[in-house]
Amino acid sequence: MKKGPAVIWVKRDARLADNACLAEVDRLELNAIPFFCFEPSVLTANDSSEMHIQAQWQAINGLRQKLRDLGSDIVIAYGEVIEKLNKLYERMPFAYLFAHEEIGNNITFRRDQAVAQWCLEKGVEYREFPQSSVRRGGVNRDKLQQLWKLRIADTQPLPIPYIRQSEEIRTLAARTAFPKMPQFTTKRLWQPVSETDAQATLTDFLTVRGRWYRGGISSPNTAFTAGSRLSVHLAWGTITARQVWHAVRSRLADLDPNDPLAPRWKQSLNAFLSRLHWRDHFTQRLESEPELEFRSIHPCYRNTHYENDEKLHAAWRDGRTGYPLVDAVMRCLATTGFVNFRMRAMVVSFACHVLHLDWRLIHPHLARVFRDYDPGIHLNQLQMQAGVVGWNAIRVYNPAKQLVDWDPNCKFVKRWLPELKKQTSEQILNAELIPGYPSRIVPFAERAKKMTDQLYAIRKSTEAKEATKAVYLTHGSRKKNNSSRPKRSRRPALPPTPTLFDDLDGNPDSDDHTKDV
Repeated sequence: MKKGPAVIWVKRDARLADNACLAEVDRLELNAIPFFCFEPSVLTANDSSEMHIQAQWQAINGLRQKLRDLGSDIVIAYGEVIEKLNKLYERMPFAYLFAHEEIGNNITFRRDQAVAQWCLEKGVEYREFPQSSVRRGGVNRDKLQQLWKLRIADTQPLPIPYIRQSEEIRTLAARTAFPKMPQFTTKRLWQPVSETDAQATLTDFLTVRGRWYRGGISSPNTAFTAGSRLSVHLAWGTITARQVWHAVRSRLADLDPNDPLAPRWKQSLNAFLSRLHWRDHFTQRLESEPELEFRSIHPCYRNTHYENDEKLHAAWRDGRTGYPLVDAVMRCLATTGFVNFRMRAMVVSFACHVLHLDWRLIHPHLARVFRDYDPGIHLNQLQMQAGVVGWNAIRVYNPAKQLVDWDPNCKFVKRWLPELKKQTSEQILNAELIPGYPSRIVPFAERAKKMTDQLYAIRKSTEAKEATKAVYLTHGSRKKNNSSRPKRSRRPALPPTPTLFDDLDGNPDSDDHTKDV
């Protein structure tokens, strides 16, 4: 074993529990140097925002407090990571650099490669540890279930290990401080992010809110409480899927069969576990094909024609389209960083199918206003809702129908569109012209038909059909179909992949929302 301390490079894993890097340092009986770096190239990327910076600031601050409670500390730096690792190495030569396998955007992917090369040149042993069932470099999708079982279902979360730290390391860490940040304290509607908050959110979901999960996550009014609200913690690594999985399974095992609420709890928690399972399915796609950040996963949709009218784009971003539910969702996101899956899917569908905006054009703004932004899930869902994956249903959510179905009293709309507060729900539902609120920026039906006609024409082409088989073989779901009904054809059909957005409070129902048109 090499001599010298081990640096634990903290990224999206600001926690002590279920931390493989900390556990390995403890196993090797090495001095630990937890290290976090605020990187300008990451902070100023087009998919980053103040909302994300504050989330990570909170997470790291929470981690620092926990470490200090244990008599340890963390080195905090501001600058590009290799520059700061060089300075740390000059001050305190280390033998190991441990980090988790981050599945991020192209910037962090290239950054990780550069760090690996730096370690090679310095003679530092660089090791990455998975914190999900996603396999580095891609994997045969037939084996994904095996990885989930091995890493998540059959492996208990790691306890908080003993953290060894010399006085020299503690002194160095204590001298490092958070860089000057904007004043975040006024952002009261942003969900707090820390390991402590993650555990409190999980406990609250499993003891109070979770029973309303099934049936409560489709409405923008009830999803704030019925939803798990764990997606932000999974995204920033203040909790792991393994911790959540085992906590939910334990709660299910403890249900009292004589409790009249037990059946509802069981239905809700099982529905939640299904969605939790799908997170890694989508993240694996990005790990296997990083280029899907820049182009559709299906080659035949890469030349889909979009108008990309900047006036329409700005109206959509600002919540000024004249479609009340779309506008309310966009303003809610800008303020809170959260809405439920159905509403996220609707605003993406509306932007792509009705406003004819490229999913790559709307990606940065949505990433910035999602408090729980996770590139692997976000980029995949953008493509699914834009209808460019090839085998999923092309879904066009009609905002007028969604408003009637999920906010008939216009409670959500009135909260986020103050100019409509004095209007009756009937006036809003009937799309009456209201002074101070824009008329509909484009007609819904004819615009939606124009885009879907284009997408279906691509789908029906011989070239697309052949490409779909290959793309599905690489990236499609392998979930077993337990139905006993006989197949209508000898050729296996391509099953629809359940839908899931950045949060776990998704809606993987199989209903065909193309009927909304």
